[in-house]
Parts: sequence; structure tokens; C-alpha cells
Amino acid sequence: MRPVPAAVRRSAIALMAALGVAGGWWWLRAPALERGAVAPPPEIDIDPPAMRARREAAFALATMPDDPWTLAESLGASAPGPPAEPAHDKEDCGLADGPQFARDGSADDGAVQTRAASGGWLAAQARVDAALRASADPLDRLTADFINAGDVRTPDGVVDAVAQQAAASSDPRVFALGHAVCEKAGARSPACAVLTAEHWAQVDPGNGLPWVELLGAARARGDEAATRDAMAHLAAATSFETRLYAPAGAVVDHLPIDGRDLAAAGDLVTRAIGQAAALPMPAFQPLIETCRNQAGGDEQRARQCRAISDAMFAHSDAMIPFALSGTLLQQTTGDPARRDLIKAERTVAAAHWSPATGLAPCRDLREQMRQLDRKAQVGEVEAMREEARKFVPP
Repeated sequence: MRPVPAAVRRSAIALMAALGVAGGWWWLRAPALERGAVAPPPEIDIDPPAMRARREAAFALATMPDDPWTLAESLGASAPGPPAEPAHDKEDCGLADGPQFARDGSADDGAVQTRAASGGWLAAQARVDAALRASADPLDRLTADFINAGDVRTPDGVVDAVAQQAAASSDPRVFALGHAVCEKAGARSPACAVLTAEHWAQVDPGNGLPWVELLGAARARGDEAATRDAMAHLAAATSFETRLYAPAGAVVDHLPIDGRDLAAAGDLVTRAIGQAAALPMPAFQPLIETCRNQAGGDEQRARQCRAISDAMFAHSDAMIPFALSGTLLQQTTGDPARRDLIKAERTVAAAHWSPATGLAPCRDLREQMRQLDRKAQVGEVEAMREEARKFVPP
């Protein structure tokens, strides 16, 4: 059996993060409650000159024949000699202490575990777990139960522990995570009864995500009054917060001081991302159907749809609602301008990113942690733009 290259382990975090895109298309249903009316938004210019200029600039940058990273590599290759490697490139961050795998054609996934994690690796993870549980931040304490280091609880035990904490909390980060865990588990814990979409909307005012779920539930029931209520609140939403990276960010905030424990802690970050990406997200298809073709001729609703697209475009923390803001506007008005701008921005990010290839393994891991921490702080969309701006002028 051939050992798996270290790069496979190092790329696990990025692969898990990509799962967040696939996790967005879930149909969730929950009852809706009547709420007070919300004033309709004003008229919006869907393609102002600033947006057109931004889109054209993004397309120009995305089609540059030579990206700055390739140029930098070319210049480095032509240098007289290799630069001296910093001393910390040779650090031991504990990568060899983790579980080891090898390729095996007889295994379903092509790999089998050949060695369990060392005692030092497990002890390092236990210290991170203890730091999370001792934190004054309720999200840290919830994250400890959510990632379940060492698998000390059964899956049902994890759901119950998370649900109990979330049900007793008014912290929107905690409540939203508990709600998603209960939705995925089919509300097996009695505490899940409190973690409804209606309660989420109350705990997390201004966030459009619970109202996306409530809109889908209203349309599924054929409840036009609840549909109008959900659309009014969506049009008044100030953000669309998925908090996909919140659990991973909580772990990153408690990375060990001892550099040798870094890989073990990074493994918990990978687990946090994977588990968060597997949670259901409210389905946006009912919203798109509601807005299609100028909202079926309803002028006020079409204006609401344009306002929702604006908020999703300007204030989404994850790629799914950000990308769907362009689709929503196109389906409402027929204008693809915003969708094309988003596509251009994502193309720029893909073409002009800052890869960790060429870095020593431990530096690579530290860079992964830095990027994940930034995504937890400012959201996936803004973090993407920050990385692109390192190589491309704004």
C-alpha cells in the first residue's frame, strides 16, 4: 500500500469548505405566524453606472493572460538561487502524530487507516475541547458539543446537547446553529421544539435567512397572507447570515500555543467545517418562484424582490445567497447585470487567488487557519474579495 501524500491531508480543510456550496439546496418547512406589516422598499436602479463599471473591470481582470501569481513564480524560477528557508518552515506542528492512511484498491473509498492518532494528538484535541468549554462565549461552548472531540457522545447525544444550549440562548449564532442541527436530525431532541423558524426570526432580527424558510413553508401551505408577511420582512432584511464558518472560527480562536499541537487542532477545525457544511440551509427556490417574471405582475412584490436581491448582494456572508442575488434579480426583471458581475468576481477570485502550494506543510496549515478565521470574522464573500485584492487592484 502506498502512503497518501501529505498534501491530501492538508487539502482536507479546503475540500470540506467547498461542501458548503452543495449544502444550500434543501427544502425546509415550518409553520408561519402573522406579524406586523413592513413598508415596501423604494424603487431601485438595478444597473447603476457604478455597477456597470465594476462589472467591466472585473471581466477585464478575469481575462488577464498572465495572473500575478504565475508571474511571481516565473520571476522566482529565474532568480540566481533559492531563497533561504526561514527557520519556522522546518517546525514540527504534529502532522505525523495524526491518523495515517494508505491507498487500498479493496477499500470502498480507496483508503484505509493504517495507524491511529497518537496519544499526544488526542491529548492536544482534548485541551482545545476544554478551552472551548471554559470560554465565556456561548458559541465556543456550543461548538465543543457540536464537533464532539473524541466522539465522547453518540449522534443523538450531540443533538440533545446542542439543542438544549440553543433553546436556552438568545444569541443568534447559537440559536441558528441549534435550529439547523435539529432540522437535520428531524427534531429528535425534545429541546428542538423551541428551535422553530418563527423563534429564529425573533432572536435574529434583520437576518433574512429565517424568513426564506418561512416563505417556503407559507407557499407550501398555500397561505397567501403568510407569504405576504414573509416577503415584507425579507424586503426589510439587512443581511443574509448563514454563519457557515462560525464553528470553525470558534476553534481557530483557541488554537494551542504549542506549535506541535497545531495539526491536531486543525483536524478539529476540519471537522467543524465538514459538519457545518452538512447542515441544511433554507431553500431559496420558493423565493425565486415568487419573484419570477416581475412577480407575476404584482408591482409591489416585484419591488420587494429587487430590494431582497440588493440586500443579498451587499450583505451576504456566504457564496450561496450572494450568488443567488443575481439569479433572483434576473428572474424578476430579466436583467442579467448583477448575475454577470457576481460571475466575474468569482472568476477573478479563482484566477487570482493566493495558493498555499510551495509552502512548507506547517506554514500551509497556518495559512489555512488564517483564511478560515477571516471567513468567520467577515464572511466568505468579503474574505474572497480580500484574497483577490492581494493580487488585483480594487
